[in-house]
Amino acid sequence: MKFYLIGILVLSLTACVTTTDSAFTRKADEGKALDNYVQLGLAYIQRNDFEKARLNLDRALDINSDSSEAYAALGLLYQQEAENELAEESFKKALDLDAKNTRGRTFYAAFMYRSQRYEEALEQFQIAGQNTDYNGRASIFLNIAQCALKLERYDVAIKAYEKVIALDRGHPQALIGITQLLIHEEQYLKAQQYYNRIVNIIRSSSMTHSVRSLSLGIELAQHFNNDSLISSYVLLLKQLYPDSREYQQYRTLLTNE
Repeated sequence: MKFYLIGILVLSLTACVTTTDSAFTRKADEGKALDNYVQLGLAYIQRNDFEKARLNLDRALDINSDSSEAYAALGLLYQQEAENELAEESFKKALDLDAKNTRGRTFYAAFMYRSQRYEEALEQFQIAGQNTDYNGRASIFLNIAQCALKLERYDVAIKAYEKVIALDRGHPQALIGITQLLIHEEQYLKAQQYYNRIVNIIRSSSMTHSVRSLSLGIELAQHFNNDSLISSYVLLLKQLYPDSREYQQYRTLLTNE
């Protein structure tokens, strides 16, 4: 998961504010400072600067010792330091303080996934996905799909991919994932529909096929006995990825070889 550095806001108070205004302003300033320290902590975690990350998270907890966001970030820090017991305690503390902390819940779910606790991770991601106000819902459902695949619950994975695409129609990873899964489930017509969307996106945005997208195209063309498309996709593999295992696998399908 990626975290983004939010610059520190310089907070200033004038000497002429009233006592009442000062109380409200101080509370607002503390809230901003708390958020800034948490965001800085996450940014330093991303940069593997754990000392500065801990310093900023400690400052956040000094402001509010019951900050769910700070405990969630602290859990992430412990996870990166391979302190798994402390990480789990921090994640649980974060959710005990605020069960609606969706970002913290996704941190905890990702921690479970890395620990190969796929069933528990799936449950936590599914709870997180219920928050319709969360900006990163597409990534949550993508993670649901990944958990479901590990558990071989392909129906759940397909529905999760469909949700990702509903939230982000051009999501390349979801389009590739659902196409591959539908081929696996022998739902070729539906797979072809999603694959057509992949091809249209590649054409309209002047992108380049990946090895995986070309391989899926070959599989579908083989199923529908489209020799012309098979040759086209294998030729693209030859041109773009001549050293790939996939090209070596399919090269005999070229009509001119």
